[in-house]
Amino acid sequence: MKLVDIYDFYWNQNVDPRTKDLPFIASPIIIPSIVLLYLCIVLKYGPEFMKTRKPYNLKTFIRYYNIFQIVANTYIVQQCISAGWFTEISMYCELPDFSYNPGPLKLSYIIWFATMIKLVDLMETIVFVLRKKQKQISFLHVYHHVTTILIAWLSTKYIAVAMASFSLMVNCAVHVIMYTYYFFSTFGPKFQSVLARYKPMLTIVQMVQFIILIIQNMQSLLPSCPVTKIPGTIAITNLIINFVLFYNFYQKEYVKSAEKKR
Repeated sequence: MKLVDIYDFYWNQNVDPRTKDLPFIASPIIIPSIVLLYLCIVLKYGPEFMKTRKPYNLKTFIRYYNIFQIVANTYIVQQCISAGWFTEISMYCELPDFSYNPGPLKLSYIIWFATMIKLVDLMETIVFVLRKKQKQISFLHVYHHVTTILIAWLSTKYIAVAMASFSLMVNCAVHVIMYTYYFFSTFGPKFQSVLARYKPMLTIVQMVQFIILIIQNMQSLLPSCPVTKIPGTIAITNLIINFVLFYNFYQKEYVKSAEKKR
């Protein structure tokens, strides 16, 4: 088989027919190029640009950005539930449904929309650069954003179905909590002092999320679940890496920091 035929089979034929031609999904170049550009900006060109400049305030922009994220992520969760989650769809092994029936079709489109929101999430790191918050641009932060986008993109391309949608739905629910916290923190020191005691809980919620998603994805690897094993294997590996990174962050930022203060 020629290389062109292999490419055509895996990139154009062996895909989800409902999502394969949606914006940003059809091309094998666009999203990887965006990710590469993002890495160049936040790791090299952005810090170089800001080196001799004062940090931008961007408080108003951040406030509206947080509102946008709260609304968008709430909408995704609501649409997933509307498409059948917790009524027609369960957390257990679900056979892929690539049909154009209302529920599965809605789910495929909301998975695509969630992937587009993951692209918008990259703006958060660029804001860190413009505010000269380089400490917040950690390996954990960059790795989490990049891998989330790439996995969401490939999931939309190949498996925009119920089992794949669970991870996005849970992640978006966590983001509603996270961006609500960030929104209230923009209202000054008084709000920040009240919120500070709850800040460690954000990381705990993230870690609990990863455990839930690992368990859910493990079902796809069971012999009794007749689905392809590759997506679940990739997802579980990535979730374990994310859990370890967040756990290390929690230990360093909150546990060890509290011990030093004592």
